[in-house]
Amino acid sequence: MEHSVKLSSLPSDIAFPQRLHDRIKFDPVRGELSYRGFMTKCTYDELAALDDDADYRRALEHLFVLTSEEVAPRARSRGVPAMILVAVATALLAAAVFWAITRESYKKPAGSMPTATASTAS
Repeated sequence: MEHSVKLSSLPSDIAFPQRLHDRIKFDPVRGELSYRGFMTKCTYDELAALDDDADYRRALEHLFVLTSEEVAPRARSRGVPAMILVAVATALLAAAVFWAITRESYKKPAGSMPTATASTAS
């Protein structure tokens, strides 16, 4: 995959290494610096060392990030499962509190136990 970023002009003293000619290019008509494939940190360092121009460095860094995104694993969101877990735990806690409150209201006081009447046969 090829990625491109805007760069108004390439510093005049930059000559890309021969081994990278099929990977990096600058299109002066479109004002774009392009890189094909994944850019390693070593390649980035090699290309960054070619010039100290701030615009060139910024464009190169942007290309480095873009090429890294295609091979970097995507982070999975934990937000939805965590929210479901919190909702279930809250519902269970509310049910337990409700049960405890209503259970207490159905208990009969200790002094109000029915008394048994004894009958005596004579």
